[in-house]
Amino acid sequence: MEKNRKTGTYRYTVLPFQEDFAGRVSWFFLGNHLLRCASLHAGELGFGYERAKATGHAWVLSRLVVEMKEMPRTGDVYYVDTWVSRVYRQFTDRLYEIRGEDGRTFGYATSIWSLIDYRTRRPLDLQRDGDPLFLASVDGTRTVPVAPPGRVRVRTEEPRRTVHTYYSDIDINNHVNSIRYIEHILDLLPKETYATHDVRRIEMAFCNETYCGEDLSFYVAQRAPGAYDVEVRKTGGTPVVRASVVLAPSEAG
Repeated sequence: MEKNRKTGTYRYTVLPFQEDFAGRVSWFFLGNHLLRCASLHAGELGFGYERAKATGHAWVLSRLVVEMKEMPRTGDVYYVDTWVSRVYRQFTDRLYEIRGEDGRTFGYATSIWSLIDYRTRRPLDLQRDGDPLFLASVDGTRTVPVAPPGRVRVRTEEPRRTVHTYYSDIDINNHVNSIRYIEHILDLLPKETYATHDVRRIEMAFCNETYCGEDLSFYVAQRAPGAYDVEVRKTGGTPVVRASVVLAPSEAG
């Protein structure tokens, strides 16, 4: 970490087998690195996973927006800066900058988290009941140029695909990993699309948890060229995730 403890900085290298077929770091690794940095930084400041677990609480991801100017490629070193920028009622904002060794910015991300009580499954009022270590970590002086989340509208009643959830979908909290949803959503478009286009923005709003053995149906609406809205629903119609994906022609395309 840097001297400014309110910002955590973490170094990664895009290794072979961590990239997609075009040599870009896969969204599985990039997304999980962002979440890992949040966990590491929270732990270093004293309010991470172990602290929350010991007090009967858990940090839950509510929203994630990632905007990438370009993706790191095989062999690239990139750094993730992350910091808590705001606390309001039951939620907190955590921001990210993804940058290269040469000073260029690959992209930015924003996320919204809540701290829930395991017993009641209800979120805490962070302004009133938040850990003093957490409240002291907030840095409201730095922001990122990411457009706020929009409204996802999917009216189709015919799913593009239905998947069954298995062991490899599940994380330590015993429900489907947040980034696993991104992989399933990107799989809704053919490989050929990613040969000529880059994913510029992914927006995720998490509504409900999914457990191993459940079925997920993916409903898709194209709202503009290269822009797709997706709603993920459990059997019975319960919404699990609302998402949007924006692609742009790649330089190679």
